[in-house]
Amino acid sequence: MDTEVSLTEEQNKKILEISKSFYRYAKGNLYIKSKDAEIVKFEPNIAQRALIERVVYLLENKLPIRIIVLKARQMGLSTAIEALIYWYTTTNKNVTAAIIAHEDPASRNLYNMFKRYYDNSNPLFKPNRKYDTRSDLTFGLQDKDGNEIGLNSVIKTATAKNTGAGRSDTIQLVHGSEVAFWDNGEELVGSLMQTVPFRKNTMIFLESTANGRGNFFAKMWDKSVKGDSVFETFFFPWWIQEEYEFPGDKIEEYTPDEQDVVDLMREGITIGNEHYVVPEDKIDDKIRFRRHKEREFVASPELLYQEYPSTPHEAFIASGSTVFNVKALAHMEKQTKDAPTYTIHDNDSREPYVVEDKHAKLKIWNMPELGEEYVIGADVAEGIEGGDFSVADVIRSRDMKTVARLRTDRLDPDEFAHVLDKLGRFYNFALIGPEINNHGLAVVQRLRDLFYSNLYKRETGLDEVFETSTTKFGWKTTTITKPLAIDYLAEAIREGLVKDEDIVFIEEAFSYVRDEKGRTNAEAGTHDDTVMAKAIALQLWDWSANNKKELKVIKPTGVKKHKVIK
Repeated sequence: MDTEVSLTEEQNKKILEISKSFYRYAKGNLYIKSKDAEIVKFEPNIAQRALIERVVYLLENKLPIRIIVLKARQMGLSTAIEALIYWYTTTNKNVTAAIIAHEDPASRNLYNMFKRYYDNSNPLFKPNRKYDTRSDLTFGLQDKDGNEIGLNSVIKTATAKNTGAGRSDTIQLVHGSEVAFWDNGEELVGSLMQTVPFRKNTMIFLESTANGRGNFFAKMWDKSVKGDSVFETFFFPWWIQEEYEFPGDKIEEYTPDEQDVVDLMREGITIGNEHYVVPEDKIDDKIRFRRHKEREFVASPELLYQEYPSTPHEAFIASGSTVFNVKALAHMEKQTKDAPTYTIHDNDSREPYVVEDKHAKLKIWNMPELGEEYVIGADVAEGIEGGDFSVADVIRSRDMKTVARLRTDRLDPDEFAHVLDKLGRFYNFALIGPEINNHGLAVVQRLRDLFYSNLYKRETGLDEVFETSTTKFGWKTTTITKPLAIDYLAEAIREGLVKDEDIVFIEEAFSYVRDEKGRTNAEAGTHDDTVMAKAIALQLWDWSANNKKELKVIKPTGVKKHKVIK
């Protein structure tokens, strides 16, 4: 403490007991600035309690703490994390904490939060300050010989623009704030994680609202959800925040979009060990709040989903101008389901069959049916692992449903052509349209060498009313054809005509954006291979549906039932 106080042994014992319990410590020591600009006692809300209780549990069980937090605006998660860090740093010796914000004002705000905790804490729990700079708060005490006899702990704040932040230290606690807005997230978090040993009593928090899908935070969130990182995920939808309510008269009817949110609120969400459900008498208050926010975001409606998400996928709405209808994609997302994966083969008679294989890349939702027609749009990549994907989207003609999808980065173009040949034969000699740009030419040529007889033929005279087929095989993406194909896909999604149960396609569609020049592409750091394959497939679907006299669908003879081996 800055002012020495003589304490009895019993008082010291009591202080030690309180210091070991976050909630007991917080009750008399942690004060915050409220949204009404008043200094009030820190009383955790639902989201804050869920996070705090998880951290306390991990500490008690001597486990490293690695948590990534995705949240709506102004839920107080930074406040809770800083409270945990301040508590731990001021009650343990030799602790170094690093707080990294996305910009200077945010860094100052976080530092001021620590200062506020310190200035308003009980004198009995206020450690001696050794240094108090504009960015660091150091707790310690030296004897007359200059030896450290105090806590020797420090809280350092910096911005993500300082790429050297924390590199030279051994750190126990890290809080990365608004990580989605860091320009150098991958580099900085990577270097910070190397300074924090993976041991008990260490903590790393990565916390942010979303900022599109192409940045480091979005990638880390996706990996963590899949269990491919050391971080455990916490998502906090806007509607668990108690204050996000507007009172008023009963709402007689919800829009379809609002009904989806109401269903989520009634279903509730499990966070940690608790399941949170919005009380029925609060649902209309929540929807009125949401309507108010809709009016605030009327110029950029996609930001409503990003700033006040109800689901993680809503949060990661692309930061650019999203090409496809967000509400329609959100509805499609609810219909997604896993599909078994298969390897496709053929026997001596070249009749293809599939073998279920959990390591394969071919997903099948619906097996081929006799009498059905299918089209396959193919986006061709180079076949380099870790690069773009080669994708084949198999669509059933009668209802525009994707019944199968092959997505791989491990096939050379000629190998991809062999798989397309088998896949096309398996689906009743489907009409195949490979994109011929770049590596696609090799795919078309190999399909012709394999005597695949139902290839899409490009049409000429797009500005003419009556078009005739030429002998140019495959789909060619140009500055004219790409906008036509993407607009056609956008309309089909908006009108609910497209049926696709693959979450991979939904995620790509969410992050497919239009830039300031009107060009459409995947947001930086994401892929659009399934989007392009589907856009091509729908062009084939439209071509086949409107050219029935010219289209000859060759069906295999003598096949009564498709062979599936598990």
